[in-house]
Amino acid sequence: MSVTVYDGKMNDTFKDLKFSVTLNGNNFLLWKRTTLNVLGGRKLTKHIESTYEELKAIDESMVEETWKQYDLNVLSALHCSLDTSILEGYSYCETAKELWDTLTSVFGNETNLTRVYGIKKALGSLNQEESDFNTHFGKYRSLVAELEMLRPFTTDAKVLRERREQDRVFGLLLSLNSSYTDVIQHILRDEK
Repeated sequence: MSVTVYDGKMNDTFKDLKFSVTLNGNNFLLWKRTTLNVLGGRKLTKHIESTYEELKAIDESMVEETWKQYDLNVLSALHCSLDTSILEGYSYCETAKELWDTLTSVFGNETNLTRVYGIKKALGSLNQEESDFNTHFGKYRSLVAELEMLRPFTTDAKVLRERREQDRVFGLLLSLNSSYTDVIQHILRDEK
């Protein structure tokens, strides 16, 4: 599909606009990173960063109808990048920015202890089994990269103490049997 860009010229901004990762609720950071790459490469991030009114204040020549056309295309593409179970809950969002902000609020808690715990659990149970080394290493590296995004390097003594305490709690929780799953989830939700 070709659409008219803001300056009136034709281009292929939305042709084959697809995202390589489907948001399933457990992979927000990967989804966000790959989605930003696709949108940024087509100069469409303004649709998830700003409203029409905010941009109109900066650029008075912006045409609302064209903005809405672009925004609906970005919104539609974002919808296509969501797992069906997530799409059903968030299809009410009317703009790309509203959907982006809502998903970020729900899934993008970068201090999400539940996700840190899940990654540490996955790392602890990761086995090569029948996969080749490159596949195994790719899974390992992906988990480590996500953990590094959730817990970036710091020299802040307070943050380091908090992480050390969290790791002690994770160690205990990881040693519990599956009958404690609900208790573990409750602890992780309440943990600061």
